[in-house]
Amino acid sequence: MMVIAELVEALRLLVQGVPGLTTLASAPYLFRPLVMLVVLGVVCAIVGVAVNLRCAEFQAEALVHAVFPGIVAGAVYLGTEGIVPAASLAGVVAAAVLTWVGYRARREASEAGTAVVLTTFFSVGLVLLLAKGDMSGQLEALMFGRLLSATDAKFSQAVLVSVVALVLVALTWKEQVLLAFDQVGAWAGGLRPLALDLLLNMSVAAIVVSSSVAVGTLLAIGYIILPAATGRVLGRSVRSMTLIALGVGVVSAYLGMLAAVAPSPHPVSPQAVVVLIMAVFLVAAVPVRSVLTRVGPWRLTDSPRQAAQDGAGRPEKVVAP
Repeated sequence: MMVIAELVEALRLLVQGVPGLTTLASAPYLFRPLVMLVVLGVVCAIVGVAVNLRCAEFQAEALVHAVFPGIVAGAVYLGTEGIVPAASLAGVVAAAVLTWVGYRARREASEAGTAVVLTTFFSVGLVLLLAKGDMSGQLEALMFGRLLSATDAKFSQAVLVSVVALVLVALTWKEQVLLAFDQVGAWAGGLRPLALDLLLNMSVAAIVVSSSVAVGTLLAIGYIILPAATGRVLGRSVRSMTLIALGVGVVSAYLGMLAAVAPSPHPVSPQAVVVLIMAVFLVAAVPVRSVLTRVGPWRLTDSPRQAAQDGAGRPEKVVAP
């Protein structure tokens, strides 16, 4: 675990003289959160693209709330160092339950079942927390994070879990894209949608677990959805959509930390500012998309599965990698 912290410290010393990073690299308690936000920005962008293409935003929202009881149990019964292990266990269970609900039910029933899982798991977390008493703002910290107070151990755990989320999606990237655009073709090609759904849900759960240390559980959904949505608005292909999402995630992390260290009469939450900047990027992308559409063809279809059906199995005007 400490190896990651030592590598980050070495990186901080290396970039101290780089323009634009001088202030943030001046102290470990500023540079470590920057690295954490950049890591989350990269991982959430890639996983978020898969979630967006698979139209799985509601499942992602459910997982954000379903992991909450594990985070609470770890904090209450095992201490702050037990948050990540307990939340990881809860994430695996929640991902399995949501995958089973989605597989066994029709679309309408699946959404109802997802809503039941969301409210049930989140209620259990609140009951556990309130049963022990919300001492010293524990509820606020678990929901919105305490980025600047993360220890080396928590930081290392969060980075490792983020890498797990990235690996789960990277290993199945082509299959996830194929399933998003042509579900029938994926079945015919021998793919197992149930396994792919489970891996995608587990990657989202891993992001929520890693986010709990830094940005809290509730803000995690913004990190997953907003960069990918911006890429969806501006991108002409899955590749360009992913690159735009990566840019939004990394730039938002950097600007959010700059806002945190800028002179201000009131304290600034960097993780909340990052989500706000991501939202600004998304809103700004809409008029940009409108201008680009008038100049020339600039369209990434709104529904991959519907496009596949309308185009005899091939999505209209979409270039997949």
